[in-house]
Amino acid sequence: MYSDRQDAGRQLVTCLRRYTGADVRILGLHGGGVPVAAETAAPLGCALDVLVVRELVVPGPPGVLVGAVAEGPARVLDEEAVRRAGAGEAQIGELERDARVEARALGLRLRGRRLGPPPAGRDVIVVDDGAACRFAAEVACREARAQGAGRVVFAVPAASPATVDHLRTVADEVVCPLSPVFFVTASDFYLDFAPVTEAGAGRLLARPV
Repeated sequence: MYSDRQDAGRQLVTCLRRYTGADVRILGLHGGGVPVAAETAAPLGCALDVLVVRELVVPGPPGVLVGAVAEGPARVLDEEAVRRAGAGEAQIGELERDARVEARALGLRLRGRRLGPPPAGRDVIVVDDGAACRFAAEVACREARAQGAGRVVFAVPAASPATVDHLRTVADEVVCPLSPVFFVTASDFYLDFAPVTEAGAGRLLARPV
């Protein structure tokens, strides 16, 4: 159990001691991943940046989650979920375009003129506050790879065992201190799981490491 996202980030540091210095980039997933990443980056002396992903949901009722996209070229699409939703290629394409435009706009607002893509061949650690579903985490890892990362590590304080197993096929390493079989939602592992605002995330990203 973590007291809050900052506590979770500090605890992740103990699992990531071998990744230190400005040559390592830590990418916090927009939202809950940013405060965790900020607390992880500072003691390791790593560069901090944000990675924005957007889930693709075919409108309902009920809405059906079919995948996710990032700011760049990476995307993850569950074809079986698409079939269940009865969505055609044109509808999925429109959802993807809209989601990517939204992700890029938010990334620009949060990042401003700060760090660009990670240097080719360098280690990148993708950080989130929890992972119940694989889509966001997987597309984030694929985006880091597309940006030129050599080694991709996905670090998360708590995640479902199925998600951890799947991410091991996408990332070079998965760091997850808590992965109980009864995992339902990340909030179950935090005493304080207050929403992270865009302004709050922006302040953390602007803070010197």
